[in-house]
Amino acid sequence: MGGRSLRIFLVDGTASGTRTAELGLSTIKALAVPRASLSSVVDRPEIQKTGVYVLVGEDPTTPAQKCVYIGEGDTILKRLTVHNKDAAKDFWEEVVLLVSKDENLTKAHVRYIEARLISLAIAAKRAVVTNGTAPSEYGKLPESDQVDMEEFITQARLLLGVLGFDLFEPVKTPSSLPAPQPATPGSATQSSPPLFKFAGDNFDATCEVDIGAGHFVVKAGSKARKFETPSLQPTYKSLRQALIANKVLRDFDADRYEFSQDYAFTAATAAAQVVCGSTANGRAAWRTVDKNISFSEWQDALLPAVTSDDTSGADT
Repeated sequence: MGGRSLRIFLVDGTASGTRTAELGLSTIKALAVPRASLSSVVDRPEIQKTGVYVLVGEDPTTPAQKCVYIGEGDTILKRLTVHNKDAAKDFWEEVVLLVSKDENLTKAHVRYIEARLISLAIAAKRAVVTNGTAPSEYGKLPESDQVDMEEFITQARLLLGVLGFDLFEPVKTPSSLPAPQPATPGSATQSSPPLFKFAGDNFDATCEVDIGAGHFVVKAGSKARKFETPSLQPTYKSLRQALIANKVLRDFDADRYEFSQDYAFTAATAAAQVVCGSTANGRAAWRTVDKNISFSEWQDALLPAVTSDDTSGADT
């Protein structure tokens, strides 16, 4: 995919407050609103439109896990007012609205988008989807409208990701890229990263690095140790619990879990600690399958060499 132009506007001047996001010359617009700020946006045009919305918050039972509810409405504000009073949906802390600036979305359009987003969220396994069942709206739009709505969904996922909600994104692996080539010291590029491995007592995992997305993708079939040491950080304990709840990690035998699918972590250390159930430095733990060098060493070899002159002005 080529570069895209995005515009984010901080409505109240803060990064955590109400934000709008627009994509180039597209007609799609996203509005992200903290639940506490809902009363401040009732007069905004976006919330009065026909569109789709995503309620997002933490899973009350698993703090590291996100919960989402995806809905649609002719007037989004009316639906949000109902949800704000619904104790069964008390989890949500923020809502993201997806509307069209040209007023061309109809009820049939948003029902189609809602159904597709629910399906994408369930498949991605990045959050607990609290919708009871995904509505079946396929085939209820003319073919040309379906194509338009699929483009809207593609753009919506970009905007959601930029706003910090990658809950609809499947794991993208570099498997389809050309075969890995040896790294040349000081070279800036490589056709494809090598496979990395991390193995030990009751764990054995393989990882690919998606350089474009900055993800460490632990491959399906990798084994993670069930036992957790006292040194494992609470963040990673919660992450392991979330992956078990989502069935990304499933029972393999008495001592090991198995990754049921490829799963993308945002950091090498997060991937390593989830796999081994203990404290680990991911940049040192993950080692290339072919050369047995650490991820840190492999990455350093791709960066320009640094001389003593380059460090003379470093902070002390």
